[in-house]
Amino acid sequence: MYNCEHKDNELLQRIAAGDEAAFAELFHANHNRLGGFVLGWTKSAALTEEIVQDVFMKIWTQRERLLEVRQIESYLYILARNETFNCLRQIARERVRRETWEHEQEVVPEVADENDYTPLIEQAVAKLPTQQKKVYLLKQHHRMAYAEISRHMQISPETARKHLSAALRSITTYVRAHLHHIILFILFRIF
Repeated sequence: MYNCEHKDNELLQRIAAGDEAAFAELFHANHNRLGGFVLGWTKSAALTEEIVQDVFMKIWTQRERLLEVRQIESYLYILARNETFNCLRQIARERVRRETWEHEQEVVPEVADENDYTPLIEQAVAKLPTQQKKVYLLKQHHRMAYAEISRHMQISPETARKHLSAALRSITTYVRAHLHHIILFILFRIF
């Protein structure tokens, strides 16, 4: 028993020091046993191989920690178990995300595009006070900056900004109040 522990400790010290041959010895001595252990959880040879590789990669990249290990076999099985559970949790999360996304694709009706709102927006614009309507049309349809609008209408840029803000509030309120027309239109198109 003492010789076996002494040999394991010596092997771990060599690996911790960066000895690749010692790491290869540990890998070959334990790869298949860990694989059998992990396969019992995953039921997938490909996933098992990936997990076992990750366990040994972690051992190599964090080899300085091996100096604290007293029983290498227990340490390997704990690492393999933790890596397996993390992997299975990740797979479960991805499956839930995928199923949720697929369900949303089935449930969500066709979304209205911008053109569906155009008649409603035009109606709202037609109801705006004269100054707000002019500012809105110059800004949205002619793509003028506030400075250009102020020169064109002979008002200050701040007044132009206030008119546009009021126009947008009025349009939004109107569209929201009449949104049921668009929903009926969309439903009519779907069915």
